[in-house]
Amino acid sequence: MDLIVTVVLERLLATSVHTAVLAGIVWGICRSLPDLPPAAQCWLWWLVALQAVLGLFMPIELAWLPAAAVPAVEPILVHAAAAPAGGLSVAPAPTGAGVSWPVILASLWLAGVLTLCVATLREWRNGWRLLARSMPCTDAALTRALTLAARAHGLRRAPELRMSGCVDSPQLIGPLHPVLLLPAGTLLDDDELDMALTHELVHLQRGDLLWGWVPSLARHLFFFHPLVHLAVREYGIAREAACDAAVVAGSARSRHDYGQLLVRLGVAPQPHGGLASASPTFRSLKRRLTMLQNASAFPRAGAIALVAAVAVAGVLPLRLIAAPAADTHTSTSTSTSTSTSTSASGSESGYAYSFSSSRNTDRSFVRIRDGRHGAVISGSSDEIESARRSIGDQSDGLWVRRGDDRYVIRDRGLLQRFDALYEPVTRIGGEQGELGRQQGELGRRQGELGSEQGELGQLQARIALVAAQRALDGDRASASAAERREQSELRTRQKALGEQQAALGRQQSELGRQQSALGERQRQASARADTQVWQLIDEAVAGGRAERASR
Repeated sequence: MDLIVTVVLERLLATSVHTAVLAGIVWGICRSLPDLPPAAQCWLWWLVALQAVLGLFMPIELAWLPAAAVPAVEPILVHAAAAPAGGLSVAPAPTGAGVSWPVILASLWLAGVLTLCVATLREWRNGWRLLARSMPCTDAALTRALTLAARAHGLRRAPELRMSGCVDSPQLIGPLHPVLLLPAGTLLDDDELDMALTHELVHLQRGDLLWGWVPSLARHLFFFHPLVHLAVREYGIAREAACDAAVVAGSARSRHDYGQLLVRLGVAPQPHGGLASASPTFRSLKRRLTMLQNASAFPRAGAIALVAAVAVAGVLPLRLIAAPAADTHTSTSTSTSTSTSTSASGSESGYAYSFSSSRNTDRSFVRIRDGRHGAVISGSSDEIESARRSIGDQSDGLWVRRGDDRYVIRDRGLLQRFDALYEPVTRIGGEQGELGRQQGELGRRQGELGSEQGELGQLQARIALVAAQRALDGDRASASAAERREQSELRTRQKALGEQQAALGRQQSELGRQQSALGERQRQASARADTQVWQLIDEAVAGGRAERASR
């Protein structure tokens, strides 16, 4: 969970910075090129929203930075000669009582996203109610005119036309099955109605109802980012201005008439998941009227090239990361080696132990069996010797540290209960050891096949050199048949070895899958055993069945 939270916060931060830079670039382009067509401005601001969404969900990592130095990790030595059959068992780290700041920040971000989602769902519900209360249009001439206009704009079918007394301007609602709502109480003359319907049909032709989901999603995910809100607002204004420009294209007189229509429609809230001819704010209305007056011609190819350049250079969510370090004998996780130790008398006297990654250093325990075998489930290696001294070389017991107090539990019933609790972990460890042995055997066989393939490759190289020398000596024809035969045999053997390598690789993959499943089972078993063991220890200390031990 902590890893997921960290990744989410890192992507939010990186994408927020990237989005801020791109929004600043687009703002500068739009300010420095006032004649840039509204459609191009619309796509530029849409790209800012797209970058925010892609950067959060699909970052592309480029390993171009220098590899970070990986500090050497001293391997943990495990004496396995006299270890229990289960081998190593690692208890899970107990979780701390406090809540980390990353979790708090991630929770606040998620709460903000959910709040906006709830508000959006409420707006959708209002839109559905609005459609439910609307009435079908009974004006056959108006319906026929809308159908002809839709065909003229290249639409396969016209949107459904309905009348509503709850709207003050034409509205297009529904991305999948759009419905065009006309105000039932507002009288528009034929020219005004034609311009209003054309405006909504241009929205459909551009696919604005579908493309608008990207800025809406960016606004929800980055509700805290002021420049994302700026990009969404500018996108909406430029989108309406692009439709306005399409309505008045090629007619100087209609600009004046269309401007009067925009003023008459006034200001009305935009329906969520829909589009309205009216402006959502007085500022957007003023901007639309200003952009409507711009009749300067901007090269279409230049606008397309500019949008494409921003898309390629600014939208790809690239992140530079450190190149992977070279593989060495150490790793960032704890490495393990296995050895066998023999006492002076010749008898084996080893012990198996493992470490927990717990940050709780106030308690640990060591299980000693017959003075020779032990398992540190939580603690450090130097505590093994302390436990052996306290319990005795030939004794059986459980050494416990709780804060500054040390205890030894020798009660056989409690020790049997302890061993029973960790028996599933030990059994799974044994299964993992057997799988590890099988994987080692497969690795050995793969190594032998690789060595044989290398020898065949060397032989093929020697044959090629001989053939080249014969060709130089002019004796190509007499030797070619034998050489082809030998090369064919070598290729056949190489193919057979390759198939065997592939089969061994599949077996290794299956064993790896089984190891992963066993690892998850052992993690769960260790978690259960760890909780129950400390309950057992607390019970022994409270019941007086744990004797005090010296430090």
